[in-house]
Amino acid sequence: MASFFVVVTHLCRAWDYELWFPRPGNEFASPRLLQLPFLRVPWQGRIGVTMFAFLTGYVCAIKPLRQVKSGNLNGALVTLGKSAFRRPPRFILPATFALVIAWFIAQIGGFKVSQRADSQWLRHSSPQNIGSIWTEIPRLFHNFQTTWINNRQEYDDHQWALLPLLQGAFTIYVTLFATVFMKARFRMLTLFVLFSWYWLSPTPFKETFECQFLFGVLLNDIGGDPAFRDFVVTWPKTRRTIQIICLTLGVYVAGYPGEHAEWAGWSRQLIHVGDHIFPPGTSDYAKRWSAVGWDLCAVGIVLSPSLQTLFSNRLFMWLGRNSFAVYLTHGTLLRVVLVRMIYGFSGEPFVVEKDKEGKEVHHWLQRGGAFTFIVSIPIWFVILYTCAHLWTTYIDSTCAKITLWLEKAMFEEEDEKNVMQLA
Repeated sequence: MASFFVVVTHLCRAWDYELWFPRPGNEFASPRLLQLPFLRVPWQGRIGVTMFAFLTGYVCAIKPLRQVKSGNLNGALVTLGKSAFRRPPRFILPATFALVIAWFIAQIGGFKVSQRADSQWLRHSSPQNIGSIWTEIPRLFHNFQTTWINNRQEYDDHQWALLPLLQGAFTIYVTLFATVFMKARFRMLTLFVLFSWYWLSPTPFKETFECQFLFGVLLNDIGGDPAFRDFVVTWPKTRRTIQIICLTLGVYVAGYPGEHAEWAGWSRQLIHVGDHIFPPGTSDYAKRWSAVGWDLCAVGIVLSPSLQTLFSNRLFMWLGRNSFAVYLTHGTLLRVVLVRMIYGFSGEPFVVEKDKEGKEVHHWLQRGGAFTFIVSIPIWFVILYTCAHLWTTYIDSTCAKITLWLEKAMFEEEDEKNVMQLA
């Protein structure tokens, strides 16, 4: 679901940016249906990256915490060591495949339509000034470097989130390594203190990344605690009440407008509440409220065996398995395939004139009508998830084999380790 929310918000940013506002145009207009609280959450999109960060923490902690709770501390340390080794190639290799594909498409003019579209967001997020092969090859290596140094990339700018997600995985590994020998309640206390420490920082994105990494580990730890499981079984009415409150309130506040929150009464109330609960100096209330909203929803899901069963069915498991592939491929498919379904294949005619003052006047390509979108977007989603499935089946599995080969080549055999320990 995280990648689906990311894709939907990019469609919104490309062709219906007004959905980010609580009202269309100004504060006196009546809100559209999809601008209302609860219904507006998917189009906000911010919550998608927040969910990715939370799931990174939750998933990275599953096996080592299970081993710790079963008393297998040595096994937990081995798991942390091997997971820390595998994480960079499992992230960097598929992302590099996606970068090279986007780079190649740029060389053959694949982004021409998106560069000329009437959507400002599409134009600004598409690669520009494609030069000769002698300038583009160094540019490719430069973009590979900047992706993993300052999360900036010209060919597929959606890869900006990969660096903080990779760094977050190591935050999780270091935290688990430091707390692996603690008693469960003190490990949970440590995780809560670290979460609070990051939350009290007004630095941008702390609530989106670091807080979510740690909250994912914390909920994983709490969810596996016998006392918590007893509470879920023994107090069903209390659990359901808390669950409903968390889910309802979470979806409500997660819909905080990306822009012009002062245009609606409900979002003005959230501004007032945020003034009291967010650390002084917080500049981005939208990301803060998305973090609060998702954390409340996550608590509600952990409290609900029914929702956990629902999200464990074959459809959601399939979506989850292909989630990373969707994230890596959707940007290029949007700017290469979907734009041609909306604007036409050739990107012509495209005229640039000059006014009396000598300034360029661009006659951008005009999008198709409502029927074009109704037909094109469902077809494009089928293409997207088909490509993502093929990516997971072939590209991702190849990256996994390369990672395994590196691990076997660089790690000592278990028997050799045991001999060294005995010596």
